[in-house]
Amino acid sequence: MAMGPGARSRILISADSHVEESDAVWERIPAHLRKYCPTVEWREHGGFILSIEGQRSSFAMGGPAAEIDYEKEFRRDPSGGTDLARRKRDMAREGIDAEVVFPNLGLGLGCGDVPSEFRCAQARAYNDWVFELFAPEARRFQPVGLLPVDEVELAVAEAKRCIAKGFRSVTIPPSVPWRPYFLPGWEPLWALLEECGTLLGFHVFTGNLASGADFASLLDVPRSAFEVAQHSARLEAALTERYERLSSTVIGMAAGMAPIVHLISGGVLERHPELRFIVTEAECGWLAWTLQAMDQMQERRHLSLPPLEQKPSEYFLRQGAVTFTDDPVALHNLAITGSSCLLWSNDYPHDEGIYPGSAPVVERIAAQLSEADAENVFSRNAARLYGFDLDYLAAHKAELSESI
Repeated sequence: MAMGPGARSRILISADSHVEESDAVWERIPAHLRKYCPTVEWREHGGFILSIEGQRSSFAMGGPAAEIDYEKEFRRDPSGGTDLARRKRDMAREGIDAEVVFPNLGLGLGCGDVPSEFRCAQARAYNDWVFELFAPEARRFQPVGLLPVDEVELAVAEAKRCIAKGFRSVTIPPSVPWRPYFLPGWEPLWALLEECGTLLGFHVFTGNLASGADFASLLDVPRSAFEVAQHSARLEAALTERYERLSSTVIGMAAGMAPIVHLISGGVLERHPELRFIVTEAECGWLAWTLQAMDQMQERRHLSLPPLEQKPSEYFLRQGAVTFTDDPVALHNLAITGSSCLLWSNDYPHDEGIYPGSAPVVERIAAQLSEADAENVFSRNAARLYGFDLDYLAAHKAELSESI
């Protein structure tokens, strides 16, 4: 579909795009740990099986893939998005000027029964590789560093490495059920990121939430029940390998609420007023309700909740942000959330994203926004949080168009 003149002239930054890790990543991992590396097994009709040390997640097709499906998930891009010339042509067709880049297989960091040594090695290998890959085009691409969360000190150590290399943002799972983010043990990481002005990211479907995100408290699960759950999950994986579950996707997006509530209720944002964070690939129709619910409960249950100097919503609006791709509900709630906390993305090239075909969605979103709000969600917020130079992107916009 042809892009309208507004889409052609507007600066567009996708705040959530992806790259497929090549063999060069796994070759950087010590030989004795490579048996734990994730694998992808392609199936008929464009489906695939993702295996991460004992856990198999099926992304099967119920029937023949349509032509547009083969443009997604790197099904026709053997480089997995690492061919930057090809990637820029894809961007040009979508009218996109710059991208924030997240991993694909790396989102499973934290899944499976693997040693902590491997997770640290995987994070180091990926971070070195992705930074080198996009360094020649650093003004168009901002890769996000991946942190292991087995222990807080390991996350801090890798965050320091990322910051020293030049990463502007690092990402961790939206939830670590066995070590919630309201616990004081995370303070060294929050303090480091605040001091260095590094954006803290929470990409949903990361870590143990990559293959399911049902809400549960581990403190209330007896060991015997946990063992039953493990057995049931493995049996389900063996018997129902054909399809993923809708609950994994929908509840997985709702899991984006968790870090917002934990950071605010735990006083993290109150103690670290310069810490900035973002929840990615979660849409955000739920955001207005979350802010409302936090404010109401903080006021009504004041006898039992720790006091906060400000309303919970005020902390989020000061320090938080969320990405969205195509969320009419979120746009209807701008009177509550405003536009300064929203960043648009096309989620290139995931099946749930809108690539290829971003332009009509962008035009539809822009038609519902004032010009100031449109600039915020399409470019200004991303420039502020990730450091993109909008003047540079505007001056060099034609270069991408010429690559088509």
